[in-house]
Amino acid sequence: MLRRIQKHLRFIVVTAAMASLLIPSIASVAGQTKQKDKTPQKPPSDEGQIVLNAKYVTLDVNVLDHNNTPVLNLNQDQFQVFEDKILQKIEHVSLEEVPVSVGLVIDTSGSMRRKLPQVIDASINLVKQSKPLDEYFVVEFKDPSAIDLVEDFTTNLDDVIDALKDMIASGGTALFDALSVSSEHAHKGGKNRRKALVVITDGVEKDSFYKKDEVLEKLREADVQLYMVGFTNDLGTDKSIFRSSEKQQAEKLMKEIAEDTGGKAFFPTDLSAMKGISDEIAKDLRNQYVVTYYPANSKFDGSFRRVQVRVNDNRSLVAKTRTGYYAKETGAQDPIKP
Repeated sequence: MLRRIQKHLRFIVVTAAMASLLIPSIASVAGQTKQKDKTPQKPPSDEGQIVLNAKYVTLDVNVLDHNNTPVLNLNQDQFQVFEDKILQKIEHVSLEEVPVSVGLVIDTSGSMRRKLPQVIDASINLVKQSKPLDEYFVVEFKDPSAIDLVEDFTTNLDDVIDALKDMIASGGTALFDALSVSSEHAHKGGKNRRKALVVITDGVEKDSFYKKDEVLEKLREADVQLYMVGFTNDLGTDKSIFRSSEKQQAEKLMKEIAEDTGGKAFFPTDLSAMKGISDEIAKDLRNQYVVTYYPANSKFDGSFRRVQVRVNDNRSLVAKTRTGYYAKETGAQDPIKP
């Protein structure tokens, strides 16, 4: 318990005046957030980073067949990348098992009380499938004033597991605020290029300061993949001609958020499905192609560039990646990470 108290940080979302201070505060509270790794870039064999001699875009791409099974035998000539509908010249494609920086973002509102033990077990199952150099942080969220970083980035799996086991359910649900601060923390604090959030919740968005469009923009800027696990069975199913049901709205929202970042959404109908979901997320994070290209539009004006990846194959394969990136000016050899 003492270890948890010493590492415990509090994210706070209160007023518009404080909102501008919200994200920077994560790095400053108690001086505990780790600084972003500034070591020189390494070749693919070390940490999955491809080093080229100009500005370029790196995409993490999952390729799935009609059974939703990863396809791992493709070559560079089978990929096509379109940026703002213009075909790009691909420089490099590789299938790499690289280290990941993962945030476990758990809804511990009161309605999760019955589900929380199995959610924790599934999260521990995911953590136990870690590879060397993987790192995790853990966030629990309830009300807007109770979004807590209960374990900061660490490669010590025992600390991560202890933080998960200490969770107690109570309060409401502030999903958007939790996504906003967690994605920014992953972006700024994660040492690995590939970053992801695993978000487990059972409710619709309530009481957040941030709105949907603001959250989507923050997620695009943060360069993280989202895996949303939604327990929506207890939500209302009544609908009208002009309005979908509460359950439909929640699932549509989670799918949109996940797919926009190149991740996935899961809606288990039974708690026993959680282990299988955590296994699939672990596999998904590992079995990704790294696709790199120099954008034909060389103006880095801060605009959002839409990206689409296609695979030429007679098996009707689906390539999943982020929907785009912000073309911001970086150093001479820095990657642009969509």
